[in-house]
Amino acid sequence: MKYSIKEKLKAVKSVLSGKETTLSAGRKLDAGEKTVRRWVNHYRERGVTGLKLHNGSYDGNFKVRVVQYMLKNHLSCMQTAIQFGIPGDGTISKWLSRYEALGAEGLFKDGRGRKRSIMAKKTKKVNKKITGSVEDRLAALQAENEYLRAENAFLKKLDALIQEDQSAQNKRQKPSES
Repeated sequence: MKYSIKEKLKAVKSVLSGKETTLSAGRKLDAGEKTVRRWVNHYRERGVTGLKLHNGSYDGNFKVRVVQYMLKNHLSCMQTAIQFGIPGDGTISKWLSRYEALGAEGLFKDGRGRKRSIMAKKTKKVNKKITGSVEDRLAALQAENEYLRAENAFLKKLDALIQEDQSAQNKRQKPSES
């Protein structure tokens, strides 16, 4: 949820003046305690400009510089986010994970979005397999259905013949009993 600068500033000032805790200020805005704490820290570091959103993209060089600075100075993700004016510590955490897994090169790649060419090829192959197997399955079920219908018709005919034979035997036996 996005909050206006006025809402953030009001919450921050009430926390800094001691009127409210981060928890109570957050509850008034339906924001988490950690969110309000982050606003307070950004406000302390950068003033009102620290409360403004920056939903921009960052280039690979900046990401590498931020992560290396964090590791060199043994800072937390929150401290690093405040230091560099990045709105959320989750962003830094993602960069750190990618840096640890893939190295500095991993921060130059934008891992977002769908890999169209690869995904499209895989999807087509899977669809062909599914279509082929579905068609085969359908043909097998139709053949089985036809066989069962024939078997059912045969059994009905057999049952009718047996009943006819039994009724004929019963008629023969009745005259002899009298």
